[in-house]
Amino acid sequence: MKERRLVVGTIVAVLAIWLVGAAVTRYSVEQMAYFAPIAVCVVGATIAVVMLWVKIVMQVRRERREGRV
Repeated sequence: MKERRLVVGTIVAVLAIWLVGAAVTRYSVEQMAYFAPIAVCVVGATIAVVMLWVKIVMQVRRERREGRV
């Protein structure tokens, strides 16, 4: 059941990136299908960088609150 939810969520995310990418870039849906894997990687990398910076900021704030810095 958990795996099924993960697969469905991933499919929905990829379709959303594909369709939104087609609308934003004004490529046709067929053309955007070629760029969809690249778009998914870019979105994933962007989310990873944001999560990393959020983690860094939270850790710095926690250390300042505890008086380490």
